[in-house]
Amino acid sequence: MPVSSAKMTQPWDYLILTAASAQQAAAYEDQIRLRREAGELSHVRHSLVVADIDDKRIGSAGSTLHCLAQVLRREVPHDEVGDFEQASSVLRRLRILIVHAGGDSRRLPAYSHCGKIFIPVPTASTSQIPVTLFDLLIPMFLPFPDSLRGEGQIVVASGDALLQFEVSDLDLAAPGITLLGLLASPQEAAHHGVFCAGSEGSLRLYLQKPSVDAQINAGAVNNAGQSILDLGVMSMDASTAIRLMRAFLELTPAACGPTLQWRAGMRDVVMTHGIDLYREICCALGTDATLASYSEGVRASGSRLDPAILQELFEALSGVHVHLQVLGDCSFLHFGTTRQLITSGIALRANHQVVPTGTSVLVLNSQVHGQGRVSGHHAWVEGCCISAPLVLGGDNVAVGLDVLEPLVLPPGACLDLSAGTDRNGKSIWFARCCDVDDNYKQTAAAGATFCGKPLFEWMRVVGVSASDLWPPELSERDRTLWNARVCPAEAEHLSFRRWLWMFDVERATPEQKRSFLVADRYSSSQIALLLSQSAFHMRRSMLWSTASSPVKV
Repeated sequence: MPVSSAKMTQPWDYLILTAASAQQAAAYEDQIRLRREAGELSHVRHSLVVADIDDKRIGSAGSTLHCLAQVLRREVPHDEVGDFEQASSVLRRLRILIVHAGGDSRRLPAYSHCGKIFIPVPTASTSQIPVTLFDLLIPMFLPFPDSLRGEGQIVVASGDALLQFEVSDLDLAAPGITLLGLLASPQEAAHHGVFCAGSEGSLRLYLQKPSVDAQINAGAVNNAGQSILDLGVMSMDASTAIRLMRAFLELTPAACGPTLQWRAGMRDVVMTHGIDLYREICCALGTDATLASYSEGVRASGSRLDPAILQELFEALSGVHVHLQVLGDCSFLHFGTTRQLITSGIALRANHQVVPTGTSVLVLNSQVHGQGRVSGHHAWVEGCCISAPLVLGGDNVAVGLDVLEPLVLPPGACLDLSAGTDRNGKSIWFARCCDVDDNYKQTAAAGATFCGKPLFEWMRVVGVSASDLWPPELSERDRTLWNARVCPAEAEHLSFRRWLWMFDVERATPEQKRSFLVADRYSSSQIALLLSQSAFHMRRSMLWSTASSPVKV
C-alpha cells in the first residue's frame, strides 16, 4: 500500500467499509484481512465491513446510520445504550472513518462483483498484494486531521473516486459538519452536488445535480464563472451524528436494557426507498434552506419520500452548523463507469509515471509473453494472459482473458471472462460482451443499448423476444440490461470466441443467432451472485506474484 506523505494524526478507532450484501461483505473482509496481515492498516484499531440490512439497498445515509449503530453495539456491552446522551458520550471519544463501498456497480459491469473500491488500479508498487483503489484511497483519508478534542469525529466518504489533494491544508475543527468542495465549471458541477457558499465558510444552499441554469439562479456561480462541486467527503462531530440518529432511530425498553432501533415507520422508509446522504440529508442544510426548497430539491433529484417524512427530516436537520472548505488544489478521478475506468486509469498511470508518456493502452495485472503483444489506443487490459496479438480498436476493456490466438476487438467493444458456477453448482465461465457506453441501469423502453445498438434493435436482429431475456414477472421498469440474460456460460475459457459476433449482429449467421437462443445464459445481476470471488482475486494474485520485476504494475 502506498504510504501517504502527510503526517499521521491520532489513530482511527474504526475503519468501516459498507457493502451491499452479506456476500459482498465477506469478500471485502477477506481483502481487508490480507492487508491487515501485511501490516498495511496499522493506523486503524478496528476494521469492520457493514452490509446493508437484509441485502436491501438502504442508501448512503441509511448505511451511515446502520454503521454508527453497529459501533455503539460494539462499544456498549449487551446493547445497553441508556439514552442518546450516553450514545453521544461514546461517540465523543471515537474517530470513525466510514467509506461507502456498497452497491451493484451496474455502470461498471466487469467489476460489479468485487465492488468499485477493489478495482485493480495502475501504480508502481512492491506490495505482495495487487493494488486496488482501496490501497490508494484509504491512505489518503488516514492522515486527516482530528476534529476538536473530546467532540468525536465521523468522516464519511465515497469509495468510487480517488481524490488527490494536500491533506495538511484541511481544517476539520469547526463544530457541526465540515463539507469539502472544489471549484469547477458549472457544466462539470451539474453531475454532482453543488454548494452555494455563504460568508466566512458558511453554506447557504446545497443543490443536488443542478442544471447550469439552476446553479446560476441559486447564486452558485461566482464572478469567475465557477461553481463549488461537492467532493462527497464530510466530517461531523458526535453531536451532529446524534442529531442525525435521532431523526431515524430510537431507544426502546428491553429486558436487558434500552435497545437502539429504527423509529416507527422509518425502517420501512429506509428499506423501501433508501435514504441518500447527499440528497435527503445535505439538501436540508444551509442558512437559506427552507422546507419548500428542500422538498423541491430532493424531488428533482429522484426522491420519492412522502411529504410528511420530508418535513420531519427537514425539521430535524435544518439549523445544523455547516462549515464549507473549498480546496485550492485538488483533482479527482472517478471509476464509476466503464468509460471512466479507461480514462481515469490512463490518467492515474500517467500521474505515477509507470509507462512512457503517450501510451494510451493500459495493461495491468497481466502477462504478455511469447508471441503476445497489445496494440491499439485508449483501452484497459487487466487480468489477462496474452501469448498472441491482441488488437484493440479503441475505447476497449478486456478483463480476465486468455489470448492464445490473435484477437481483434472493434472500437468500443468490452469483454470480460469470469469463473463461477451455474444454477446447478457446476463450474463454468461467464462471457460478458458490451459496449463502453452501454447503460446497464437504463430500461429497454427508455432506449438502453447493448453492444452499442439499441437493445430492442439488437433483439430484433437476433430474433430474441422479451421473454427470452427477462422473466415474465419482471416489471417493465426492471427490464434493464443488468437483468437481461445476455451473457452466455461456457465450460471452457477459450470458448468465449464463439460470442464475438455479438459485437456486430448485422453480420451474424443464422446458426450463431440460434446458438444464442439455446445457450445457457445469465444476467449480470445473476453473475454478481454466481461469480467466484476467490477465483477472481486468486487470478490477480497469481499474475501479480509472477511479474518479472519486483516493482509491479
